[in-house]
Amino acid sequence: MKKYLIAILCAFSVISVSAGDGDDRLTVSAGFLFPSTLDAQIGWEHDLSYGNSIEVIAEAGNHWQTPVCHMFWKGYYWDGGVSYKHRLKRFKNGQLRIRGGVIAGADQKDFFFGPEIGFEYDYVFPNGWRFCVIQKNNVNFLHGDTFRNGLLIGLKVPL
Repeated sequence: MKKYLIAILCAFSVISVSAGDGDDRLTVSAGFLFPSTLDAQIGWEHDLSYGNSIEVIAEAGNHWQTPVCHMFWKGYYWDGGVSYKHRLKRFKNGQLRIRGGVIAGADQKDFFFGPEIGFEYDYVFPNGWRFCVIQKNNVNFLHGDTFRNGLLIGLKVPL
């Protein structure tokens, strides 16, 4: 009887285990966007099946103008949004994903919203941390900063 009970418990524990589904990560990244923008982003990523995931992000940025000395903080913006990431290619220690979503925020006093699309490459370290390179393209409506595209580099820490 003990053998059957142990076999049934092992079978149920094996059935309920799936690698990578439901993992959560904290994402921190920073980089440069065109035109003349410094950008910082923080997000929460939740894994779905087959290497896909969703991410809730918040970001802040600032445009610099010449001369930089007195006008650096005059061009700030902040926004938040949701992105869906679909895995295109899996590598030995990484993956390439296409990301798409929506963002909304404010540029000084003007509000904006728009779609975001881009690519993301993750390299996974043995401890579960990930190094990520994010290429993003934003099209914003309702203010003068219509197009923003560029490259961010960051880390993803498992929660």
